Amino acid sequence: MDSSGQAGIDLHIHSTASDGTRTPREIVSIALDLQLRAIAITDHDTIDGAREVLAQGVPPSLQFVPGVEISATPFFEGGPDSSYHILGYFFDLNDPPLNQLLTRLQTARSGRNPEIIKKLQASGFDISMDEVQLAAGGGQTGRPHIAQVLLNKGYVDSINHAFNAFLSKGQPAYVDKFRIDCRGAIDIITGAGGIPVLAHPGLIAVESDSDLDVLVSSLKDEGLLGLEVHYPEHTAKQVAQFVEMAATHNLLITGGTDFHGELKPEISMGTGDGSLFVPFQLFEALLARKNLDSGRQAQKTLEYTFQRPQLLQEALSHSSFVNEQPDRKRRDNERLEFLGDAVLNLVVGDLLMQYDPELREGDLTRVRSAMVNEQQLADLSRSIDLGKYILLGKGEFRTGGQDKSSILADCLEAVIAAIYRDGGFPASFEFIQRHFSPLIQPLVSKINAQDYKSELQEFVQSRHHPGPAYTLYDQSGPDHDKTFRIQLETCGIRTRGVGKSKKSAEQDAASIAIQILRQDGGKN
Repeated sequence: MDSSGQAGIDLHIHSTASDGTRTPREIVSIALDLQLRAIAITDHDTIDGAREVLAQGVPPSLQFVPGVEISATPFFEGGPDSSYHILGYFFDLNDPPLNQLLTRLQTARSGRNPEIIKKLQASGFDISMDEVQLAAGGGQTGRPHIAQVLLNKGYVDSINHAFNAFLSKGQPAYVDKFRIDCRGAIDIITGAGGIPVLAHPGLIAVESDSDLDVLVSSLKDEGLLGLEVHYPEHTAKQVAQFVEMAATHNLLITGGTDFHGELKPEISMGTGDGSLFVPFQLFEALLARKNLDSGRQAQKTLEYTFQRPQLLQEALSHSSFVNEQPDRKRRDNERLEFLGDAVLNLVVGDLLMQYDPELREGDLTRVRSAMVNEQQLADLSRSIDLGKYILLGKGEFRTGGQDKSSILADCLEAVIAAIYRDGGFPASFEFIQRHFSPLIQPLVSKINAQDYKSELQEFVQSRHHPGPAYTLYDQSGPDHDKTFRIQLETCGIRTRGVGKSKKSAEQDAASIAIQILRQDGGKN
């Protein structure tokens, strides 16, 4: 908390999954002890730490942001070879391109370490990869762990000394590795539904403030959405400069300590060197942007643009999410789900009647039931990737709520209702027709192919009654378009069927007889 008693946040933390010395579980515990309201684990080139936190569950009093810090090459060719790090927040942890990139970066990082050790050994240092892996505690190994071993053995006075004397670019043990370019890192993060932020701009080697402004402007053109303004190594003058820069370029402001545990003992979580405070409002702005971006992307996926986007936000808000929000006026999607179910059944019924005027009420009901059910709605939701846009509470998110059939089906019905309320019946009809019409033909064909006569024959024989008797009692219309009417008698009941052939009329009469006999429990 700051001097006024306000709780802060820390959106730049490293765990043992990369080069920090605290486990993800310990980080959550420390954050709770410090009464931080929101944190992000932003490990280098890995999201294993974020996954671990979500798997173990996040306490209700703490907001957790999935994060990552991606190493990138300098943006301008020929410019200073400085530290370019792109932070990513609120992305889809299971996004394939993101995970493929992180795997490649981790492979490059792990492949570099033995080469660094060889150079150190050639320089006379007694150091091994086993010692480095032990220092990493089973997590991803990197230069900070090599620096820690050098410190432990008395070769250097501090972690910074190890980097400045041996491990940084231009020093005897430096080994380069693959890094993606800034544009690629931004594209990967935004492609995963995340928010890309330029980390610690004050550490980037530029010749002037105007050069940094040009860099930030250029990155904004590539899709950058935020600037890490609050950082332990930023001076008060730099913070003021970066606040103005973020406003000029319409970028989000974030902040964090770059906490690494014992690797940077002078930096504490939440407060950095003791003077840092990152207000909770910055997290709220980040979350609002995430929800806005999700809504925009969802509209592209749905191929419908809302005049009232708040309807879509309500449709995507699961009750578990709403229950965790401080805004008690916010609604979940259950009321819209109720309306969407009615709209969907009406439109599907109309589509079926248009598709085949010969389908009887019983067949219409069967086809509609096959089209409008939880599994069918969930499968359709998956086909348009609706789950990635649903707002879920921590518990539901942790247990994979984005892919639960019940949640997906309910959300799709809520979306249909939102479209209906936003654009009226024509808009909802068009949406339903586009997504549900392809289901009609195979289901109707299945109904038409069903042999009701054989089914009725088996039913009657199982109850030891004489076989059904079919009688043509009427036919009308020209030769090329006749209509036949068949009367069926069996088990003490009489039904009539209609069709464009005698066979289809007999099937119609048999289907009605089966319904009656099954309702009666076969007592006739």
